Amino acid sequence: MIKKILAFTAALGVIGCTAAFAADINAEEGDKNSAPKTHTETVSGIGSVSKVFCVTAAMQLYDQGLLDPDAPVTDYVPEFTMSDERYKDITVRMLMNHTSGLMGFMHGDVMLYDEATADYHDQFLYALSRSRLKSDPGSVANYNNDGLTLLEIVVEHVSGESFTDYVQNHICEPLGLKNTGTSLVMCGRDDTAQVYIDGVRYATDHCSAFGSGGIMSTSGELCSFGSTFWSGDETLLSQSSKDEMAKTSITDTYEMRFGLGWDTVDFYGNCGIDTDARVLFKGGALDNQFAGLMVEPDEEISIGFTMCGGDSIDVIMMSEALMKAALDESGTELGSDMPDDITVTESIPEKYLSLADVYSDVHGIYRVEFPGDRYMTVTELTSDNPKPVWYMYTDDDSFVRMENSPDSEHFTVDTDREELSFTEMDGNTYIRKYLNTDYDSFGRYIDYRYYLQRTGELAVSSDVQSAWQQRDGKKYYISSAKYSNTYYNLSPSVRIRLPQGVDGCAKIQGLNKSVHFTDTYKAEGFVLIPGEAGRDPDDIEIFTENGTEYMRTQDKGITLISEDAIPVLTADIREIPLETGRAKWYNIGEMGGKTIILDIPEKAAVYIYDRFDKTVYSSYMKDYGNEVSLPENGKIVFIGESSAMVAIG
Repeated sequence: MIKKILAFTAALGVIGCTAAFAADINAEEGDKNSAPKTHTETVSGIGSVSKVFCVTAAMQLYDQGLLDPDAPVTDYVPEFTMSDERYKDITVRMLMNHTSGLMGFMHGDVMLYDEATADYHDQFLYALSRSRLKSDPGSVANYNNDGLTLLEIVVEHVSGESFTDYVQNHICEPLGLKNTGTSLVMCGRDDTAQVYIDGVRYATDHCSAFGSGGIMSTSGELCSFGSTFWSGDETLLSQSSKDEMAKTSITDTYEMRFGLGWDTVDFYGNCGIDTDARVLFKGGALDNQFAGLMVEPDEEISIGFTMCGGDSIDVIMMSEALMKAALDESGTELGSDMPDDITVTESIPEKYLSLADVYSDVHGIYRVEFPGDRYMTVTELTSDNPKPVWYMYTDDDSFVRMENSPDSEHFTVDTDREELSFTEMDGNTYIRKYLNTDYDSFGRYIDYRYYLQRTGELAVSSDVQSAWQQRDGKKYYISSAKYSNTYYNLSPSVRIRLPQGVDGCAKIQGLNKSVHFTDTYKAEGFVLIPGEAGRDPDDIEIFTENGTEYMRTQDKGITLISEDAIPVLTADIREIPLETGRAKWYNIGEMGGKTIILDIPEKAAVYIYDRFDKTVYSSYMKDYGNEVSLPENGKIVFIGESSAMVAIG
């Protein structure tokens, strides 16, 4: 019998997609434990595909009778504590299926350019001890990175090995994987993927949260790992453990069918397509590197995909295109993925008109209205330019997105189908979203998800509202992150944006998090939506130190300095003394338009931004040199360790 292993590596440049390598590797039965001989040997960060490796490690310990998935985490990691007493109810299984109730993503020096360290791992439990839970353990399936980082520590405590060593000894060696491991051992290799941002070559971004996103591999070796999930293969896991990983308790079409480690154990079910094909999928995304692992265990198909540039949807679509080709070859029919015909009407049932209100997701505050009782509009109030999106009621009890506005002669159903529907669950009103769009010739992208939660007006005192109103539009700049932290390039600043006409809440642009004010200095993430739309809420606080105002996340992973406290860089400043844990920011001011020469020591970095905080220079840009022209009205930041300094010539 022929086994199918599909490996694909791609590089996305400034324009379009260029396939660097593509291979359809056929291995005779009996050869599936060896790495396929492909040309896809570039080592890339696989992001959250690492979660499947981490769960595999935990389930190996289960197979050995050393770990009970339904035991409390504290049985294995007694030093795990939180300020919220409910943490004692978190089980190992909850870490694996995203139901732990942990906030989701602990900030800190997790994404670094050209280096990986154990610092994030070593500080993780202490950071968790200062955090709260967002929900009762086991109650809501809400995508969660922190759960897998904690599982990494469980694996270490039970096995007696570091996670890095465990992956090498018990996953890579049995499979003969020579180019797979955590970033702690893979960082710095010459065969690592090259990263380009806006056409400029950058240092490679590495993840130090090893169990949730810090493994690196090649697409070929990722395929080999995926093939161990074929039915009957017990190279790494017993069939019963793999079956356990492939179970889901989720039946709601609009929720991700999370397995243990997998994004979905019913890929086509998540797309609303009836088929007997049982497809498992896990996607992964770092700042600039993306990956996917798609497996059909019964047809013995494994697809590994790695890519630099693009986004997570590119990975899903390209992985699915390869899966469809392989399934077609095996004679499997998937059925139609075209949306059904739909009829719109200007008559909206009375039951919906009372649902006009304020709605939110983790990323913003919205208002839902029914103008003239004929249409529905959804407007993000926390965007820089709030504009309504128009929907009309349909014959299948949903609201379909329209192109243009009602006063336009081209007010028609959008060619890319988007339908919204209302539902009640656990005392909350939610809006769900169905997407079915044509995606760049790769077929149709189909997605069902919970979209918004009805939150209504969030009452706060006039003193609290006034305090935050004075901060509306104000910016804060990252000051605590390590010199190699990718935050300085990805999002160096945040801005507080209050929604017009709605009290008690704001969006922290840059972090892209919606928060509810709890007092004059603190605000909390307050949305609880199943699946992806409610992932990673943040709490923040404003504080003053030595007369300077700062913002920080409640886990104290990030501290940001107020724009009001940033001094001006003048021509007489020739040296910048560095200070560990405190970035030195300057407004460029009169130096705009001038050229400087930077002498940057090791373990230090310099970034320069235009007036919109977009990076125009970074010391992590490859082959740039040290002579830089300063933009008008921009900013410059110097980051590094104490006792060193940057010289300006």
